[in-house]
Amino acid sequence: MAQDKASVMQRVKEVRCVALGEDIIDGEVIEVLEEQPRTNAEKIAALEQRMYHLTNSLDSLFAMVKNLRDVANKEEDHSIHNIIEEKKKASKVEIPEGTVLTGKTNGLSYFLQIREDGFYVGITKYESLSAAAEGVSGVRRSGWTFWKLPNGKTVKETFKE
Repeated sequence: MAQDKASVMQRVKEVRCVALGEDIIDGEVIEVLEEQPRTNAEKIAALEQRMYHLTNSLDSLFAMVKNLRDVANKEEDHSIHNIIEEKKKASKVEIPEGTVLTGKTNGLSYFLQIREDGFYVGITKYESLSAAAEGVSGVRRSGWTFWKLPNGKTVKETFKE
């Protein structure tokens, strides 16, 4: 009877292992013995661990997307850089439409896109860089120092040099 309870608390899970970046559908299948949490504290700990792994996975995906974006949009970023330099010379501080900025807070990374009618993080529109920085971080902060251009410099470093 006690052995039945122990077997109920464990389950075998099949996991397909495929190397990152490969398009192979057939990967190695391994069996993982997964013990089910019994108490509420164990359940919370298991959920926190899953959240930690998901956060790390999302951060890795963010880095991959950023690297791919940097390679794909190198020419566009160069032209945006040239426009920024021209506007700085004309003493007009205006970030060109289409610029994509990045920001990181609480271990999560965010993209901000500048459009004609505002600043967008995903589908959420903000009226200023600072409002967008506060929106993603939950803390009032300067958008000029929070958001970074593709070259790694903050907006403040780029426009106030």
